[in-house]
Amino acid sequence: MLGVFSFVFLLLFCFLHACIFILSSISYLLLPICALLQAQGGVQVTCLRSARLLRGELRLGAGAVSPAALRDALRRLFPPFCGKTRRHTYGTAASPRTAPRREGHDSPYSVSGRWRDALLLVELSKMCSASSVADARCEESLPSRLAGASPATDAVTHATAESETIAYLLRHCRFPVECWRISLNLLERWRLLQSETMSLGPFRKRTSFFPADMSPASCAHLMRNLSYTCVAWVDILRLYELATRDVAAPEAARRQRETTDRAGDEPRASRRVSLRWMRHTALTSLLQANQWKESLQFYRHMLYQGDTPSHVSAGHLVQRLGKVGAWEAVFRIFELHLKLIAATPTYSTARQGNDGVEHLSARVASPTAAPTRVGEWGTMFSMSLDVVGRVCRRPLIAMQMFNEACNKNIDGSLFRWDGNFLSAVQSFPSELDRVNVLRRAHASGQLDHFKIIRGLVHHGKWLEAIAVFADGLATQQLHRRDIGRSRLNILHASSGDSVQAVLYCLQRLTRRPENSLRVNDAEVECVLSKVPSMLPTSSGASFASMAHWRFCLQVLSENYASFATSGGRGVMPGIEGRRPTQRMVSLLLRHSMPWNVALRIFELSCRLNMAATPYDPAGASSTPSNVLIINRVAHILHAHGQRQRMIDFLDYVLCASPLSPSSELLEFVPLEFFSSNRGVPERKPLMVEDKVLYHFVETTMNWERALTLLHLVEDQRAGAVTGNVKPLQVISASVHCATLKMLRRCCAAHGELWLHSLQYFQHAVSGLHLLDCHTHPRRLAQQHGDTDVNTILYCVLYETLLNLLEEPSGASIVLREKNCFSLMECVTARCGGRIPTHMLLPNQMDRLLPRLGVGEPTVPNVEERTRVSMKLIMCVLVGLLGSTGKEGLKSPHMTPPDAVMFYELQKLVCRVAEYRHYLMRLHETGQSLSNSASPRKTAATEKRVFPQPFQMGLLWQTSLELLGCQCRACGVDSMMPGTLKLVYRSCATSGGQWEAALHATQYLLQHPGAVEGEHCAMYCSLFGWERALAVWCRHFPQQMLREVSGHAKGLEYCMQSLECALE
Repeated sequence: MLGVFSFVFLLLFCFLHACIFILSSISYLLLPICALLQAQGGVQVTCLRSARLLRGELRLGAGAVSPAALRDALRRLFPPFCGKTRRHTYGTAASPRTAPRREGHDSPYSVSGRWRDALLLVELSKMCSASSVADARCEESLPSRLAGASPATDAVTHATAESETIAYLLRHCRFPVECWRISLNLLERWRLLQSETMSLGPFRKRTSFFPADMSPASCAHLMRNLSYTCVAWVDILRLYELATRDVAAPEAARRQRETTDRAGDEPRASRRVSLRWMRHTALTSLLQANQWKESLQFYRHMLYQGDTPSHVSAGHLVQRLGKVGAWEAVFRIFELHLKLIAATPTYSTARQGNDGVEHLSARVASPTAAPTRVGEWGTMFSMSLDVVGRVCRRPLIAMQMFNEACNKNIDGSLFRWDGNFLSAVQSFPSELDRVNVLRRAHASGQLDHFKIIRGLVHHGKWLEAIAVFADGLATQQLHRRDIGRSRLNILHASSGDSVQAVLYCLQRLTRRPENSLRVNDAEVECVLSKVPSMLPTSSGASFASMAHWRFCLQVLSENYASFATSGGRGVMPGIEGRRPTQRMVSLLLRHSMPWNVALRIFELSCRLNMAATPYDPAGASSTPSNVLIINRVAHILHAHGQRQRMIDFLDYVLCASPLSPSSELLEFVPLEFFSSNRGVPERKPLMVEDKVLYHFVETTMNWERALTLLHLVEDQRAGAVTGNVKPLQVISASVHCATLKMLRRCCAAHGELWLHSLQYFQHAVSGLHLLDCHTHPRRLAQQHGDTDVNTILYCVLYETLLNLLEEPSGASIVLREKNCFSLMECVTARCGGRIPTHMLLPNQMDRLLPRLGVGEPTVPNVEERTRVSMKLIMCVLVGLLGSTGKEGLKSPHMTPPDAVMFYELQKLVCRVAEYRHYLMRLHETGQSLSNSASPRKTAATEKRVFPQPFQMGLLWQTSLELLGCQCRACGVDSMMPGTLKLVYRSCATSGGQWEAALHATQYLLQHPGAVEGEHCAMYCSLFGWERALAVWCRHFPQQMLREVSGHAKGLEYCMQSLECALE
């Protein structure tokens, strides 16, 4: 018995082991499959993580979202009249800067705490099921009806849920200023859903522009976002109409009374402030959109509503009205605001040296929350006077306006005239009237001296500004802050020759001690920035320069203890108050001074740089100013013939820190300073920046030194980078192009320009492997490089071509033209026929082949330029199409060609055709180009082959090939209307090829919108209305009727075609 139990137990044990082994094998086989499924679902988990978190937070469930749950989530996230207040920040130039600033939960600048979840809730609203929507609305529905619901019904259901969500967000969600586009995108989506719902519904209703039941605060917030776009002024007016209509409605009035009874007068005041803010925003938006008629009408509406526009809005409106000559409206605005201000208590700033503001009473109907200063409205009244008197040329009306304003503004307590007032006075015809007006305004204290000084300085009249400044000080019309700003403005307007006298005059007027030069830091920098305007060749130039830099040293020594001299050496005291900045020292060294003085100033700048702390403003900007100081000291040493001192000075500086030389220092600095570890191991080399190198190459005349310096910079930069570096990428494309322009400027007179240009091009592309267009397509595809490298390569090629075509015609013209063809074939083959768009713009193409004017061409080698231009176009076509057909257009190694490139190439073909036609006419008449275009005639020029008919045929064929290539590569939709016009012109200039133009027209007529009525008119003007009359009558009958209106046969044929079409 025991043996039987043991045997059974052993069988069970073996069976369990077998089951465990089978299950483990199955799990091992299924492990890769599970891993694959997990990897595929990882992206979806990442994308939906935020949505699931929000669904879990709002308890929306895992299936379809019900409208009730969605509405509950919206109320919890965006409760009505609840938002986090945030201060007003101006986002764009179109923002309502003059609108009243408000704070609170209903402010247009309040921000909802969860505004970032608004778009996510919109996406969740698209997941609402049809049955849940029907149940939520308590509508009659059957299960069978829901099961057989049409797609249109489901679309309406989803659109309704999404539309309601967006409408709620527009009512209660407040977005920050920088995210104003989100609100506009939601509004655009809501309008699209509304239009789709109306089209799918059984009844067509009028599409509304905004959701219903929007409070004034919501309208104000949405209007703020709309005001940032100048094209939305119509929507702003609609929104204002919606807000005022809802407020004026009977139901809204009843709700307002109930709310007012419960909460007091605060909601009514808030609603009034919202409407006032919306009015000012709407007026500002209309002015920004240049809608002066609507602005004037809305301005009148604001006045009827008891709301006065701000002084900035009123002044802007006056300017707009003046540009259109509406002086009557300006006169009425002037009178109206004058009466309002005269009837309103104002406050003014104290004039007896007191900077405080004495608030008398609040202004009635003020456009801002805080009361405005007296001087704010003076600009508007002065602009009105200037617009009527000078712009609209009504000086008598302007005189009448001044008399009325002067009678009410007796003591200048209402406003003060600014610089526009002086411009208006100049428009008065009588000198006696001008004097009387100025005396009357001055006697009554109606002039704003600070603004008048600012206007005179703006126009460069600093002598008159000093006179006004003296009068303002004498009459105590200037405050302390205005005195300092006026002094600085006058100093900025003075010249380098007069700054000393102006400074002494200002010191005397402000009752400073005689011969005192104690001024603030801003005025010190202004004095140091002045440079005497005398020419270096004049006899008194050195004396004037010496007097000026000595005066600058005197100003520095009197204002800063560090510049106080003792025994001819600069003294740096241990504790000092004011300290000059590195910028002041760099400005001082701009003047020509003795080299020993410059070295002492450099020593002082080093001490200042060492004394500056990291938190000191003087030390924060010391690095660039220190570089300027070193460059100026080296230049002064070289100008005084101290070459060895300059070398020692640069050795000392470079041992301490690297230096970026200036462009003027590159003219004479020894070249060994650009190499490291040459003689002085611890000396660092000069590191030239690309912008400095470009400026040096663009201005220098020593082309040999410039080329040597470029090679040194290339070696220096190549040594700092590991790996093989190409010369084309070491230096920027602008420097390469500037170098070729320098060769054209310096070597054109020696007859070796084309040789030096070819040598430089070969050096620049030495790191690239260029193949011609006859190479196998696979090898061409392998050599296609980076797009940036190809752009630089083509820019260098273009400048090289211009250099080869710049020299006069000679024995080398054939060789130069052959080199041009070879270079274009290699470069366009590498670029795959893609030319950078900016290199085809008119400013570049005019350099190769300018437009043919009325007279003779003004560029040399016109025939060669036309052949090079055609070769360039053919190389582009070959590179695009490839040697085996159309594979170049769909090459995976290159980006698709740009439609702009084809358009500009069509313009080039048209220009070549015009030149060839011009040369053909010269050949037929037996004339030749003048010496201005071809200065020298040789045997090679006399044997030159003139254009033949087959060559002219090549032009229109190339134009059609470009058109077909653009249609295949970019599509017909990318073609501009001017492209077909250029094809017509090329065909007409190439011998009147009307059939080729008709072939292109018939091809494009297969695509709607590609051919327009203007093409029909141009075709008839170039080839005649007899050509292709049937084609044009079939597609543009009305246009053809206008073209053949003077020809009986053509008119009869068109009428017959119209009758046949109607039948």
